[in-house]
Amino acid sequence: MATNAYYDLKVQAQGRVVVPQAVRAELGVQEGDDLLLVRTEQGYQLTTREALIEATVGMLARDDGRDMTQELLDERRKEAREKGW
Repeated sequence: MATNAYYDLKVQAQGRVVVPQAVRAELGVQEGDDLLLVRTEQGYQLTTREALIEATVGMLARDDGRDMTQELLDERRKEAREKGW
């Protein structure tokens, strides 16, 4: 993925914005696909739902290969067994 690429966009009637072809190709989207506009500390990010899920899952994975989500689930299940639930 290219970094520091800038595109001039113009807001058209009814708030429509045309996503440049190069960006659509890089995101792998076609006409009719849904995109997400995500607000971050740095500004806004245009992405696909799949890319956002992948990034989120990546943040939850630890450097040592352990999955924090699975560990949390395992801990909660252990606590429930110990309490007889």
